[in-house]
Amino acid sequence: MSREGNLEAPTRRPLDWLSEDFYNEDSLNAELERVYDICHGCRRCVSLCASFPTLFDLVDESDTMEVDGVDKKDYMKVVDQCYLCDLCYMTKCPYVPPHEWNLDFPHTMLRAKAIKFRKGEVGLGEKVLASTDVHGQFAGIPIVVQAVNAINHSAAGRSVLE
Repeated sequence: MSREGNLEAPTRRPLDWLSEDFYNEDSLNAELERVYDICHGCRRCVSLCASFPTLFDLVDESDTMEVDGVDKKDYMKVVDQCYLCDLCYMTKCPYVPPHEWNLDFPHTMLRAKAIKFRKGEVGLGEKVLASTDVHGQFAGIPIVVQAVNAINHSAAGRSVLE
């Protein structure tokens, strides 16, 4: 019997990303609403990343002060703040599997990001950051690594990056 706050390790279930339903926006919005409603009722994760304060502000500023009062177009504001670090899943959330509510916030955010990418709603900056294979190719060139390290150690380079 699973219960809130149990001592079992979280169970990560694989994503069915090859299924067409994975990319169904109506299905995603229903899952986002379910997940957001559970998160709104708990709020244990408020200090972990910007996703949760963004969600809670949206709910608190809605007419109903519940998730059903949040415009579905604003759901992506929460998704955009998630860095997929897994802290909420691995350390804070009492509702992750094996709990019956089966809450997996990072996988839900990943699904939303995949749909956003498939629809072409991703900017150049996000595409560049997500292209880890390209980063790896450049990181293998010794002169590039030395130049990047030199820029990172210079005050001018740091101010440009910041």
